[in-house]
Amino acid sequence: RKPANLDEVPQSLRCMLIARVALGDVHEQRTADATLRRPPLGPDGIRCDSVLGVPRDRGGCVDYDEFVIYQPCQATPQFVVEYEHTPECRCRSCSAV
Repeated sequence: RKPANLDEVPQSLRCMLIARVALGDVHEQRTADATLRRPPLGPDGIRCDSVLGVPRDRGGCVDYDEFVIYQPCQATPQFVVEYEHTPECRCRSCSAV
């Protein structure tokens, strides 16, 4: 279902992509590093395939597992899930609006 124009799309509508992701050899990153443009070298001297932002409860710096891939071919979208927040929603996205 596609609206005739964007004015017809409710502001509460959200989309989430579900994808199959090939992580390969994962580097666990426990501190923030905005300079990463590609995965670091692993202990064997070979570049890792992806990076995991480790959650705080496991000694990291993010709220949940966050995986970063660097090659588009590592992810294949499988589904688009459309959903709406209720008017009572108090999540971070709705609170910012």
